[in-house]
Order: sequence, then structure tokens, then C-alpha cells
Amino acid sequence: MAPTAGSGKKPKRQSISTMDEWIAEFIKRIVSRMRFAEVMPVLKTWGVLAEKDLQPLILLRSKDILAMEVVSLCESKKATMDHAADLDIIYYHSNSKKKSWEVYQMSKPSDSDKSLDDVSKFRVQFKKGIHSVLKNVTIHFREFEGSLWIRIAWGRDCMKPNQYRPTFVVYQTQAPYAFITGCAKSQWPVLSQGLLLATGYRQIQEMELKSRCLKSLQDIVFKRFSQPFQSYQSKSIPEKSYKTPAIVDSRVAYENNKERERIRQVTFETFGDGPLPKLEYASYKLETSFNGGAGIANKIEPFRCLVKFTSPHLLESLRSLAPSGLAEAPISSLLSCIPHRGRNVFKISEKKQPGSSQPVS
Repeated sequence: MAPTAGSGKKPKRQSISTMDEWIAEFIKRIVSRMRFAEVMPVLKTWGVLAEKDLQPLILLRSKDILAMEVVSLCESKKATMDHAADLDIIYYHSNSKKKSWEVYQMSKPSDSDKSLDDVSKFRVQFKKGIHSVLKNVTIHFREFEGSLWIRIAWGRDCMKPNQYRPTFVVYQTQAPYAFITGCAKSQWPVLSQGLLLATGYRQIQEMELKSRCLKSLQDIVFKRFSQPFQSYQSKSIPEKSYKTPAIVDSRVAYENNKERERIRQVTFETFGDGPLPKLEYASYKLETSFNGGAGIANKIEPFRCLVKFTSPHLLESLRSLAPSGLAEAPISSLLSCIPHRGRNVFKISEKKQPGSSQPVS
């Protein structure tokens, strides 16, 4: 009802929606990123909308209309930022390959009686560690089959947390590993403090292991992949276990079947016969010094270079090199050791003798 003329009273501002407009836009963007096939499974896992609410959405074929209908349903449910953050976690749990993940390892457990598998205590201590330094931060958790997903949106003193650029941490209870993506250097000291306080460890360091395939990173650190033999003289290839890669250069002809069998044997013993973890690259930073006379060597800057191997599936590509005739067998241990060393970023430099500036050759 409009105010009467001359009353001098301003009308009360009516709320446009039962849900904050910014939250509505945030949910709309999350739904718009989804493929049609995953919208319903993600929304069902989310649990905010009932089955009867989701049924009419099945008939929609426009992504924009679908997103708007989801927002409208969320408005009727008075969805909050907690709900929106939870939906974001579920989406990236199903689409973890859209992020680039890094692995960190914790060590030196403290003497506290804290139980590392107590998720409720972990949440409390993690928030305490973060908020003791930064107040303007939102933190949300969700468990997935033994893994705790943490979503952190960072803010500043006079700015709200940036929900569009969060940090994700995947922590598996009873294990000293954290898988992290989207953490800026300025945020790392605060995040590491929260992790150490919550887990009861005293130290955390990067493992130099990175990939977009989160599952493969977990397979590597937890050794959940086929373990090859350590000696090239150990065992023969089991029948029908290892096959030469289907893609072989037609210009390569094997004249020596015995040599071909040796290559197959060495490849099997190096990489095994099972599926390998999926990594997209391996990089090697080399630094070496001039080994001439002492006076000259001290005046010349070290030689530095970076070599990077990339592939949609690097380890499978390396396994196929020798059988395809593209490399000698066995291939360099710098390449074959990647899954066993638990790293795909290497720094290679010459060792120096104690008390001397001269490198050891």
C-alpha cells in the first residue's frame, strides 16, 4: 500500500527475495558450469532440494532456464551461503580434474593426545588455527568416503571473502598428507598453521608432486598402483599380462626377436603391468657449474636449464617408449622413478665437497 500524500513517511523497503541476491548468482554460476548429465546427481547429493522439487527439472533442456529454476527453488528454501559453499564442494569433488593439485606431507607428530581420526576435533582446531590470524575467512567442510574436503574463502580487513577463488584442501584422516589447490603464497602460512594445529603435526612441506588427477596423486602417496620388480633379473613376464602398446611406428621393424623380448621384460620390470597413476607432466631443473680452472670457475655463473615432459598420460607414454622403438631400454631412472619417488618436479644440481666451492663431478 502506497503512503498517503503529505504524510512525510517513507515506505518500508521490501525484500526482493528470501535469499541474498549474491548467493543466488553464485548458485546459478555453479549450476551453469555443470554438464546436463551431472546436474541431477549433484543436486541429489547436495540434499537441499527434495525429490519432488527435482522432478520437473528433468524435462528442461536449456542450461540457463535450468539454472534459473534451481535458483528459484533455492529461494523458496531460503538457501544460505553455507548451502552454496556445500554445493561448490560437491561440484569440485565430481570435477576435481578442473583444478591443479599439489601434495604436502606432514611430519613430526606432537606429544598431544589428540586423535588424528577425530573429524569433529579436526574441524574445531582447524577453524581455530585460521581464525586466530584472519577473521574474515569462511570455512566449510564435507566428508567423502574417508576424505575430508575443506573449502576456504579468503577475505581482507575491509572486504568480504572472495567465494569465487577459494582454496580447497583434501585431507585423509590417519594419514600425513594434504592435497591442496588454489592457495596463494600469502595464504600459505595461515593455512599451514591451521593444518598443523588440527592434525597434531609440527612440520609440513611440499612433496614436489603435482597433477590435475587427484585420484592418481592419492594412488602414488598411498602406493595404490602396480608395483614393478626391483631387479631386471627377477622374474619373467606372466603370460598375457603385459602387451606391447597398440600404437607402434610402422617404420620400426624388429629384426631381433630376442632383443624385442628383452625390451618387453625390462619395461615390465620397470613399470609393471597394471594401470599407472595419471600425471600430465614432469619437470627437471638443472644447475651445473663450469669445471675448468679454479679462477675461471668462480667467475662464471652456473648453467641453468629447465626440461619439461608433457603428455595427457605421461607414465603410460613413458612405458610405451621402448616397446615402440622410440627409446632404448631401460629408460632413464630420472623418468622411471616418478611414481616410486612420489614426485614429478625435480631439481638436479652437482654436489659440492664440504668446505669447497668446487662441485663434485
